[in-house]
Amino acid sequence: MPSRKKTSMFASAFCACVGSFVVICVVLATPQWVSSEVRFSHTNSSITVSLKYGLFSGTCEQFTDAGIHTSERTFQVADALSSARSRSLNVAIIVVLVLALLSSLLSSGFTCTNAVSNPYQTFLGPIGVYTWNSVCG
Repeated sequence: MPSRKKTSMFASAFCACVGSFVVICVVLATPQWVSSEVRFSHTNSSITVSLKYGLFSGTCEQFTDAGIHTSERTFQVADALSSARSRSLNVAIIVVLVLALLSSLLSSGFTCTNAVSNPYQTFLGPIGVYTWNSVCG
């Protein structure tokens, strides 16, 4: 059995990895990353457009001062992005989040195993435990 100090160190690293896994899952599931309201004013009326963007989809609503409301329209963010740079940035964010999700899952597996086993199980040698925890963080 590993010592109490090492067990508590690996147990706290496991909790940190599980916490980062949960945060990444929440980030991927959040429907509204960005929201904004754009107001257009004319002499007789004013129009407000409400936009809400998520990672994969977004919504658009339109209101006027007279009380007219256009129904909420849902659109795909990847289709709405006009430039290749914006699309590649969106894809890069998704790829980085998925890689972080996988690394936190792998790191939590190693730290959970190492909290209860002796000798320690590593990936890429003894420095691998610290490497995966750093990547996970």
